[in-house]
Amino acid sequence: MSVQSLDRALDILELLADRPNGLGVTDVATAIGLHKSTAGRLLIALRERGYLEKDPATSTYRIGLKCVDLAGSQLDHLELKVEAKPAMYELSATTGQTAFLAILKEDHMVYVEKTEAYNSLRRYSIIGTQAPLHSTALGKAALMALPEGEQQQVVRKLCFSERTPQTHRTVDSLLEDLARCRVRGYSVDDRENEPEVRCVAAPIIDYRGRPIAAVSVSGRADRFDELYIAETGAAVAAAAATISHRIGWRTLAGAAVRTQGNHEEAAK
Repeated sequence: MSVQSLDRALDILELLADRPNGLGVTDVATAIGLHKSTAGRLLIALRERGYLEKDPATSTYRIGLKCVDLAGSQLDHLELKVEAKPAMYELSATTGQTAFLAILKEDHMVYVEKTEAYNSLRRYSIIGTQAPLHSTALGKAALMALPEGEQQQVVRKLCFSERTPQTHRTVDSLLEDLARCRVRGYSVDDRENEPEVRCVAAPIIDYRGRPIAAVSVSGRADRFDELYIAETGAAVAAAAATISHRIGWRTLAGAAVRTQGNHEEAAK
């Protein structure tokens, strides 16, 4: 599709966004200033991709569910960031570490928010970047909250790229780690993504009981001993439970980790 065609297709979407009852091909062509055949081809293309729907009775076109899905997804992420920010600030203050929020997107996590600790040794410019599922605490947090059958399906499709000598290289190794994560209620990246960094994360569960994101804190590996990881893990799990509650999570359902419910009351 040429830039001109793309521009005209967007004109059509913007036009129909204000026409809840839809418009026919001729009306669209007249309003946009297109030849009827050109308008027809663009309408068909947009309908085939789900951005428009055609009423078979009236032959009119209106906005399709694909547009609704895209808008809804963006609104969900905006809501998540707003609802997560207070808990993230508290988490940074409690742990003295930078807190991160990332959303689950197919086979990776995408960083969408952060709250930096005042004494952070470095300033992260990470928003919008992707993180692997198999080598990050954020990714493992999302994986650990999936139902076991689905979890195995997702893990078996992952590309086990070696980030450091500590990175999981096999399906079985990662699944064993995820089982331990579920028991304790949080995940740990023990220098698996960056050589000198440890990270602790917990899943954020939506109203359906599905993991949609994760929150984490990270810091220099030499400052994250086992006791500190356990204390930080409890704080991260509590923050994740608070955020989950604020976006509608009320029950453990099938996807939530067993121990997360214990943190919910403490996090209220």
